[in-house]
Amino acid sequence: MDHEAVAAFVFLRAEPRPQVLVGIRRPECNDRHPGVVSVPTIRIPRELALQLACLVPVGLPGLAHADGNATSRGFGVSRATTTLEGLLVETVLAKKLRMGDALESGLVSGECFVHCVLRGDVEDPTGRDGSVEPTFMVALVARIHSGTEAFPVSSASYSALSWADPEEFVTAWRTRDGQRLFPDASPLEVCIRGLCVQAAVRVLEWENADVA
Repeated sequence: MDHEAVAAFVFLRAEPRPQVLVGIRRPECNDRHPGVVSVPTIRIPRELALQLACLVPVGLPGLAHADGNATSRGFGVSRATTTLEGLLVETVLAKKLRMGDALESGLVSGECFVHCVLRGDVEDPTGRDGSVEPTFMVALVARIHSGTEAFPVSSASYSALSWADPEEFVTAWRTRDGQRLFPDASPLEVCIRGLCVQAAVRVLEWENADVA
């Protein structure tokens, strides 16, 4: 696999209403994608991405893998890091959202599973060199059971973090209008594009179909 390997995380909360976590990449820490609206992501080894791709379930997520093992894994619980999914979710929470203490104290917990895999060429939104980055992206869903109040409103990686209604998120993606999600952001600095948001839209469309 000659693509860059990335894991994207679709954090979902049910209360006070169904919402998805979204952020704006902080320019100081995201030289290639500054100001881009994004769900949390992290680069991973290519070998790990291939292992995770094998965990994409046949049929509906939450039922079973092709090998018959349960799809959902815990995070923020004892021995969460003994599974690939739990380890990755806790890693991105600690590294990108500064939530290590909340995890260690048991304040935040939930379940997670691999949802889908996307491949594509990620453009450089700064337009500096016109280059593209072939990317292999594994999308994981993380349903939060407790501790949503511990999520920050910003971090070193994200200048703003917010919970968005699914329909607003999907509309923002389709219209390429990041300000629908962050009205106070400068239209000259914020944009919405990329595989991570596309993956999140796929998850939300599945969620909506499943509920319906």
